[in-house]
Amino acid sequence: MSGYGVQVSPAARIRTARPDWVVVDHSVPGTPLKALMPGFSSSPRTGQVVVIGNGFVDAYQGIDGYAQDLRTAVLQVVAEGRTPVLTGVIGTPNPPALAHEYNAATHQIAKEYGLAHAGWGEAYREGDASPDGIHRTQAASDRLADLLIQAIEKGQDE
Repeated sequence: MSGYGVQVSPAARIRTARPDWVVVDHSVPGTPLKALMPGFSSSPRTGQVVVIGNGFVDAYQGIDGYAQDLRTAVLQVVAEGRTPVLTGVIGTPNPPALAHEYNAATHQIAKEYGLAHAGWGEAYREGDASPDGIHRTQAASDRLADLLIQAIEKGQDE
């Protein structure tokens, strides 16, 4: 959600598109889900919807237990009476070796628990990446934010 390299972050785009929403960004860019899990249950959350957008860094590092950690995070959010929404593992021109597998896990978990999924893994288009081949152009970042808005709205309807 930090929007590395873009002028308008996804969080800012969502705030502009949905001014009646309170958007609190707790993202920790570059951090695998495994590193977040020890403190996840006690992390402060106040939102009705909790977006879980991990997986890209995990797929680069080949971290074991990704699906189980994601499932644990989802169950924690549900136990709190909140609605989890998954983004999926973002697509790139040269994805990490495990990106497809980890993205498939996000879809499977969304299906298992009836969660909304933003489909970020399927949203990559030629030219979406900045010169580093990983981070998004502004247009691509905006499109991902719009997909997330749709998923959040869908998640609130279910």
